[in-house]
Amino acid sequence: MNRFPAAEELDLALGDPHRPAGPLTFGAAMAGDHAERWPHGSLDRLRAWGYPAHLVPASLGGRLTSLEELLALGRVVARRDPTVAVIANSPWASGTPVWLAGTPAQQRDYADAVLRGQWMSLALTEFDKGADLLSGDLTARRVSGGYVLDGAKWMINNVRLARFVCLLVREPSLAGLRSLTLLLVDMERLPAGGYELLPRIHTHGIRGADIAGVRFLDAFVPSSAVLGRPGRGLDLTIRSLITIRTMVPGLSLGAFDTGLRCAFDVLRHRHVRQGRAIDLPYVREELAAADLDLRVAETLATCCVRILQHLPALAPVASAVAKYLVPHLAEQRLRRLAGVLGARYLLRQDHWYGVYDKLVRDTRLFSLFDGSEPVVLSSLAAQVSCLTEPGADPRAADEVFQPAFAPQPYPAGLAALGTASDLDPVTAGLDGACADLERGAGSARAAALLRQAGRDLLADARRDVDPRSEDGLQVGERYARTFAAVCLARSGPGHWLAAGVESLLRPGGARMPRETAESLFLDLAMRYAGRSALSLSRPA
Repeated sequence: MNRFPAAEELDLALGDPHRPAGPLTFGAAMAGDHAERWPHGSLDRLRAWGYPAHLVPASLGGRLTSLEELLALGRVVARRDPTVAVIANSPWASGTPVWLAGTPAQQRDYADAVLRGQWMSLALTEFDKGADLLSGDLTARRVSGGYVLDGAKWMINNVRLARFVCLLVREPSLAGLRSLTLLLVDMERLPAGGYELLPRIHTHGIRGADIAGVRFLDAFVPSSAVLGRPGRGLDLTIRSLITIRTMVPGLSLGAFDTGLRCAFDVLRHRHVRQGRAIDLPYVREELAAADLDLRVAETLATCCVRILQHLPALAPVASAVAKYLVPHLAEQRLRRLAGVLGARYLLRQDHWYGVYDKLVRDTRLFSLFDGSEPVVLSSLAAQVSCLTEPGADPRAADEVFQPAFAPQPYPAGLAALGTASDLDPVTAGLDGACADLERGAGSARAAALLRQAGRDLLADARRDVDPRSEDGLQVGERYARTFAAVCLARSGPGHWLAAGVESLLRPGGARMPRETAESLFLDLAMRYAGRSALSLSRPA
C-alpha cells in the first residue's frame, strides 16, 4: 500500500504529463520555460485540487501533519515541472520561522493567507553579502511602538507577489550575534511609499519563478511583527534553514525521476549499429547506475526528513547531508546521462517536448538554494567533532529506519530543534550497519568499506581542521557520505543496498560488476513499464 494516499490522489488528478496541452504537462513546462513565464495555469490547478491546505499544519486548519507526506507531494509536482514545485511549496518554506516561533496570532494570520492561496517570501540575503547574514545592511531602527525599516533584500522568491515576508533585519542598537531580528511583515499594511519592488532576476534554471528584491524606505512596522524574540533572529533563521534544507532537496528527486525515465525512453527508441542503443552494455550500465543513485538519494532524503521529525537535535547534521548529497547525486547523474544521450538531449522539440535539458538546468539550482555546497560542507566539518562525544545511543535512531514511521504532528515534533548537534546516534550505529550489510545484503566488501570510512571519519573528528579550508570541505564530504551509507545500510533489506553503499563511499570508483548492473537495469525496465514514479515507497 502507498503510505501517502494524498500524493497518489494528486498524481492521478493531474493526469498524463505527456498529453499535448493543459497544466502540469511537459509541454506546458517547456512553453513556460522558453518564455520565462510564471506558471499561472499549473498553480491554479494545484490550488483547485487543494494543495495550499497541505502546506499548513493541521493545528491551524490545514492538512499538514507529516513532512514525509509533504515531501511525497512535492515530488509528484517536481516530476512534471520543478519550477512549479519550487513555487507551490514556497509558502510552507517561507513560513518556517512562523511555524517554529510565531505567536498564535501570527500563525493564524499566516495560515489563513496560505489557505486563501496567497504567496509568501523569506527574505534573508542581500546583494554582495553572500551567506554572511551578520553583515546585512537592512536595518530596523526601534521607535515608539515598532521599527522603521531601511535597506534592501535581494534574490527573493515571490517577493513581488507576497502578502507576508519573513524579513531578517539588523538592529543598529544591538551588536554581534544579537543584532539580528526576524520580522513578519504584512506587505498590505505597509505605508504608501514605504517600499519599492526591484526588477525581476533572470536565471538559467527554474526560469518561470519570480525572483526579485525589495527596498524598504523608512517603512514602519509594529512591534507585534517580531518573530520569536528581538535579537534572536540568527538562531531562528538557522533553525528555519535546517528545516528547509532537509525538505527542499527532496524536490530534486522528482526532476531526477523524470530525467531517468526520459533518458530510458529516448535510448530504447534510438537505433545504432542496426540495433537499439539500450541494448548496448555501456548504456545499460549507465542507466543502472543512475537508477542506483536515485534509490540512494530517495532513501537518504526519507531518512533525513524522518530524523528532523524524530531526532530534531540531530537535524543540523542530517539537513546538511541531505542538502549536499541529494541534489548532488541528481545533478551529477543527469549530466552524465546527457553525455549518453548525446546532442539529442539539447533538442527543444520532439521527444518529451525537450524537457531533459530543462531538468538538467533546474536541478542545478536545488544545490544552491539556502546555502551552496561549500557552505553546507563547512557546516558538516564543524559538526564532525560530535563523533568524539560519548553517550550517543544508536538505538535512538531505530525508528527512523522502520518501514512504518509515525512522527509527532508537525510542527510539534520540532521543539528540540537546535542549531548544532552534540551527539550523532546514526553514525554511532556504524558497527550495526556493517553487520546488516554482511548478514542481510551478504556483502563483506561493502561492510569493510564502511568500517574503514568510520575509522577515517573518527580520525578526522580528532583533528583540528578549519571547516572553511579545502581540507575542511573534504572532511565535510566524508562525513556526509559515511552518514548516508549508514542510513542506507540500516534501511534494508534490498538487493541493491550494498552497491549503493559502495557507490557512496567510492565516488568515481570502478564500474559496478556486470551482473549487478544487469540486475539493476532489468529491475528499472520493469518499473519503467508503468508511468508512476520510479519510487521505492510505491509498489512496482
